[in-house]
Amino acid sequence: MTDMRMRADPATGYPGRTYRFYNGKPVYQFGYGLSYSSHSYEFAAGTATSIYLNNSLSPQAQPTDPNTLSYDIASLGFNTCGELKISATVGVKNHGPMAGRHPVLLFSRWPSTEHGRPAKQLVGFQSVHLEAGESSKVEFSLSACEHLSRVMDDGRRVLDKGSHFLIVGDEEHEISIIA
Repeated sequence: MTDMRMRADPATGYPGRTYRFYNGKPVYQFGYGLSYSSHSYEFAAGTATSIYLNNSLSPQAQPTDPNTLSYDIASLGFNTCGELKISATVGVKNHGPMAGRHPVLLFSRWPSTEHGRPAKQLVGFQSVHLEAGESSKVEFSLSACEHLSRVMDDGRRVLDKGSHFLIVGDEEHEISIIA
């Protein structure tokens, strides 16, 4: 109870805390529990695959991870971050025999969990009511600066250049940050 570290520590066998950093075997995934129905997901064809940054912006190598180029969110500024918005549309279908409400949870993740990156982070959620066999589309509005960035050890928020992944259920959708 006195150990409040979030990140896992393999040297001591500490599994970490919260869905973002826990590397043990959970009983239920974060946000999911018992249900009388099963649901499937699919990213719609119109979901963005790339976010383009201005060529005049200079990414910097991080001291702890020299192979990753990142943009400091504070340096990007309010106007640039305001332009880096995308939408993700997810189709959800109730395959079970019962109607009910279902949480559609949208996560983002990076290609690796090295250098303190979380395994995933929740970037959006919506609850939908679906009748048995019914399908629906759920749209999420995302800001790259807010939803695809991460916090460094020194407290700076950075946006990594390269691949990022959106996850809903077992489905993944790749988004590339390109300059």
